[in-house]
Amino acid sequence: MKKLRFGILSVSNHFIKRIVLPVQKLTNVEIVAIASRSETKAIDTAKKFNIPKAYGSYEAILKDDQIDAVFIPLPNHMHAEWIIKAADAGKHILCEKPMCMNAEEAEYILEYTQKKGVQLMEAFMYKFHPQWQFARDVIRTNNIGKVNFIHTSFSYNNPSPSNIRNIKEYGGGGLMDIGCYAISTPRFLLDKEPISVVSQISYHKDFGTDIITSALLDFGTARASFHVSTSSDAYQKVEIIGDAGHIIIHLPFNTYSDVHAKISVISGIGTREVSFDPVDQYALMFESFSNSILNKLELPYLADDAVLNQKVIDTLLISNKSKNWESVI
Repeated sequence: MKKLRFGILSVSNHFIKRIVLPVQKLTNVEIVAIASRSETKAIDTAKKFNIPKAYGSYEAILKDDQIDAVFIPLPNHMHAEWIIKAADAGKHILCEKPMCMNAEEAEYILEYTQKKGVQLMEAFMYKFHPQWQFARDVIRTNNIGKVNFIHTSFSYNNPSPSNIRNIKEYGGGGLMDIGCYAISTPRFLLDKEPISVVSQISYHKDFGTDIITSALLDFGTARASFHVSTSSDAYQKVEIIGDAGHIIIHLPFNTYSDVHAKISVISGIGTREVSFDPVDQYALMFESFSNSILNKLELPYLADDAVLNQKVIDTLLISNKSKNWESVI
């Protein structure tokens, strides 16, 4: 079976912890090379995980003719630069979320990759998990009636000043890191865009990054709300409330790959707990992306989705300053 050959830009903890082993089991993906600014680190990682090639620079991966696509798990502020360079090298791109630092940058990147004829997708892995596909089908088939509101809670406690998520210039803070999920969630479930938003944001006194962000999103026919935090106990849940029932997604984003996932569907006639066999959502994402490239199919989620998500983020920042509802830009 033909495989899409990947190069990995960065020996990131995220890649090692969640991606490398499940992706290596796929039949249509091959991790050909990994790069780090430390050649020793790249070599050690390649040996540990049986990756054929190791490079001491990201540029070296882009020059490798044996590589078809790159995965970019770099810090947020580096995404645009390396998307552009990968597009110049003719590589397809799967980039960690959020794809860019703002909507203007995201729009430029989208247009740039289209002109270069390469495919680009933002790596929102949760969309590939069967529990999310099921929840959306429950909504689409009117099994909880008309959706009135969706609420997302997502938090962790990270006090480290050296962590990239706490460095403002790197695109750190809760809104960019996990708020992007809380924005993507209602957009995905409702299949529409918010008209206006309002936010309240609290910032770290030293880091300057947002540590608690709360928001309301008006979709016209429904509303969504969320609280995200980088200074709270680790917690996540999504609740979807209709006029004839509701859905609870108990572990919506960091879903374990080795145990059954579970969501609750509650209606007037009772509650059912729906269980899903263990799957790896990162592997499903890589598999689907690669299948689209290899078979010349449309990507499962187009890069303009990243632009639309970023527009909401940008508008929430505007709202926090104005202390008013703001139309999504």
